[in-house]
Amino acid sequence: MSKHEEPQWLIDLKKLADPAWVLLLDNPGGAAILADQLPSTFPAERVSEGGTRERRVWEWIGLYYRAHQRWYDAIAIYSAMYRHFSQHQIDTGHRTNKGMPLVWIADCYAAVGNIPLSKRFLMLTLIEDAIRTEGVVDPIETGSYFRLAWRHGLPDIEVKRYVSEAHQIAKANPQEAIFPEFVLQEMDRNWLVEVPSPNDAGLYFANTLYIDHLLTKLGDKSGKALENLAEYLLSCIPGCRTAKRTSSYSTDYDIVCSLEGPDVDFRSDFGRYFICECKDWQIPAGFPEFAKFARVLDSIKARFGILFSREGISGHVGTTDARREQLKVYQDRGLIIVVVDLADIKFVARGGNFITLLREKYEQVRLDLPPTPKRNNHGA
Repeated sequence: MSKHEEPQWLIDLKKLADPAWVLLLDNPGGAAILADQLPSTFPAERVSEGGTRERRVWEWIGLYYRAHQRWYDAIAIYSAMYRHFSQHQIDTGHRTNKGMPLVWIADCYAAVGNIPLSKRFLMLTLIEDAIRTEGVVDPIETGSYFRLAWRHGLPDIEVKRYVSEAHQIAKANPQEAIFPEFVLQEMDRNWLVEVPSPNDAGLYFANTLYIDHLLTKLGDKSGKALENLAEYLLSCIPGCRTAKRTSSYSTDYDIVCSLEGPDVDFRSDFGRYFICECKDWQIPAGFPEFAKFARVLDSIKARFGILFSREGISGHVGTTDARREQLKVYQDRGLIIVVVDLADIKFVARGGNFITLLREKYEQVRLDLPPTPKRNNHGA
């Protein structure tokens, strides 16, 4: 592209940005460097203000990658902005509107065909818009409305209902609502209608700052903190519809999950529905708890379940107690129960892929493999 053909925003970017950053734009690894340097250079309070140099430079860097169809580089830039705003809220206690990076992330995922993930980010954008406008989102002034209506076919009455509900939830929970993910967890899942494609199967994007926040809540006597954390981790899997604290006539289910979309990997063995049990205890879950959970899964003819236990299960080192029962229920009944403990959750909080983690644990039970060594602080 010759200089006279350059768009005005690119000309302005070269004038306002650090020359070293401009050189990084065409570097294959430049986006990762910029995603690291932008937050440390530009204060969040300046980036969040419209019209500032800091905001424009950050916007235009993302736009450069979008213009060159380097969608995942653009996602890295916008994700860094979203994290920057979120961290600023945590540090200062003051709310920052995060709709701008969220809507651009949604556009990038739509461009590469990851429609369910794009819609999730649009719902997060809608929540930010609803909080900013106090429950009255203007279809013309906001980017979330027309994208949800035109791109995803969400009816006007549904958009307005979600806006109203998001505002009320945020108003009742101002500290938690600095994370739009919290508000989305408190709303229904009727918006989740897009079926993921094979292209979506391995994608996993979770807000690690929100996971860190939920980790600080563990240890409450009600057990709700671990349930909220587990439900969030699962809800970030494309096509996984979740429901907390569901009761049948005879049993209380901590989390009920249903998988929607084509069966393209190990999850095809799960069946459409599976159950999760949560044990926020200071001791490992033992044989009685494990056996009871297995009976619950048998009662609904489920082939898979997840036991979220902060301290894991008893007998993990050898093959005794709950660990022994974990092997037996598969060998005898074809039922696989995987265990997710605190170390596993911290792995995801450092950016690990929860889907990959589940695959490892599934294969350990099915193939009788030795446990994976404890992950270090780098997620290895």
